[in-house]
Amino acid sequence: MSLTLRHLFRPPATVQYPEEIREVPVYARTNLLWFEERCTGCSTCAQACPDGCILVATSQDAEGRRNIDRYEIDFRICMYCGLCTEACPYEAIQPGGPLDDAVYNFEEMYRDKHALTRVAQEFLKRNNNTYPNGMKAPDPDADFHRL
Repeated sequence: MSLTLRHLFRPPATVQYPEEIREVPVYARTNLLWFEERCTGCSTCAQACPDGCILVATSQDAEGRRNIDRYEIDFRICMYCGLCTEACPYEAIQPGGPLDDAVYNFEEMYRDKHALTRVAQEFLKRNNNTYPNGMKAPDPDADFHRL
């Protein structure tokens, strides 16, 4: 009874969801964000995935650089365990995606390279060009001059 009386005079802890969005902890098991600029195509995330929901296909160009031809995540079978985020040595795949991505069509949960990049770029724009782990992303508007 004392616990009830203690909380009786406190303000409620209810969050009015559509108007007010609660902060998500950094390492919460949320949707995955894939940052193409950090990915080398090593496919350690695909090897670490127990569900096999990540597909990475690469090729090499004439200069010996690895190109990422396909990068796909099937969120229909993903169990959000986070093993892929732990395995990635370059932190190209990170937790912290949107929580409000419910879909009506089950096929929309299969996301290819372009859909994943679009979601990641939207995240960076909303969060002052900062990755979910707190590191700053390279500025997309900066002029990089090659020698």
